[in-house]
Amino acid sequence: MKKNSIPRNIIVLGIVSLLTDAATEMIYPLLPLFIATLGSGAILLGIIEGVAETTASILKLFSGIMSDKLGKRKTIVVVGYTISSLIRPLTGIVADAWQIVLIRTMDRVGKGIRTSPRDALIASSVNENIRGKAFGFHRAMDHSGAVIGPFLCIGTLAVLILVFNFSDLSLILRTTFLLAIIPGALAVITLILFVKENTKGMATGSGFSFTLRAFDKNFKQYLFISALFTLGNSSDAFLLFRLQETLQNSTALHSVIVSIPLFDAIISQFEDPQTQIQIANVLFLPVIWSFFHIIKVIFSTPLGSLSDRIGRKLSINLGWGIYSLVYVGFALLDHLPGSWQIAGSFILFALYAVYYAFTEGAQKAFVADVVPANLRGSAFGLFNFAIGIAALPASIGFGIIYNTFGGTAAFGSGAVIAFFSMVLLSFIVKERKRE
Repeated sequence: MKKNSIPRNIIVLGIVSLLTDAATEMIYPLLPLFIATLGSGAILLGIIEGVAETTASILKLFSGIMSDKLGKRKTIVVVGYTISSLIRPLTGIVADAWQIVLIRTMDRVGKGIRTSPRDALIASSVNENIRGKAFGFHRAMDHSGAVIGPFLCIGTLAVLILVFNFSDLSLILRTTFLLAIIPGALAVITLILFVKENTKGMATGSGFSFTLRAFDKNFKQYLFISALFTLGNSSDAFLLFRLQETLQNSTALHSVIVSIPLFDAIISQFEDPQTQIQIANVLFLPVIWSFFHIIKVIFSTPLGSLSDRIGRKLSINLGWGIYSLVYVGFALLDHLPGSWQIAGSFILFALYAVYYAFTEGAQKAFVADVVPANLRGSAFGLFNFAIGIAALPASIGFGIIYNTFGGTAAFGSGAVIAFFSMVLLSFIVKERKRE
């Protein structure tokens, strides 16, 4: 294998993430609309996403520590993926909106268990000089699944409506969610059969216990600033919620959707104008969500690799700066004319994807750069834990601000916090020089 090529383990882990995200994204873009059909809105959405992500992050800490102590990553990763794959489709059987909190939390339990050991496994499977590239590649594969998922969603919707003549919106959404078990199951099978354990640089039982004393001041400052940024980084579900709310009564959206023959055939199955508007949203949200992830796929590997050349801090700060601008754009989205709202939505989601491409690989590679190899599982756990603890007040607070003062105030506050975090990272955190 060439020195700078992506190892087989990384490729297989990427395929696992692709299948898992395909399953997730058959559900996620429709979740805000599903919650609305159950009679709830922004505050409950914030509670769902905040509780789910915080639960996941607490488990990311403990699973990272456990993987260091046991000297085994794969077993823990398998358990995490299995839980998510079995629980996630149960969204289709909930009777009330609050029950989604339980489903999403258990789904995130699986994510929390698997993420830190998986990231440590990725870090130990490549040389330091291509670590940013490896994490970027893995994120690109993950995002490829997020491109496929919405199309699987749209395909499922089309079959249910045009072939099986489903006419009840709630039943259509529920059946789509239940079928998400198929790609999830394929992900678990691939993981079990083809991923190999890698304990490079590990010493069994030497992992860090529940303390920060094993890490230096620089790493702790990085954790603090990452958590601060997260306070202004609400769940991505709010972007879809904002988009749905903005376009709800837009005649421009309906005109665009019905210009596509397949979508026109689906919408024409419904006579009620209000139902047609809802179906237009059902079809449009997966489309723009898939577009968002296509841009992620295109840029994740090259921009992840860029951090290997220009440095992790600069890559992260470029991403955070773009994020701040995107949130300003979403704050002002409802002030645009109808047709411009649609075009603006695609522009904003494209830029938001570039933010992810700049930061996802770079942030994780930065963690791996500044801590010892035998503490990486714990370090990734702490990193994810810090972000997750901040995610709870971030999403709930965002939902409260959104519900009380509107989307402009909520997204504007997120933009300000992101800019402030970018300034702190520039002047406080030091980057380790790499050979």
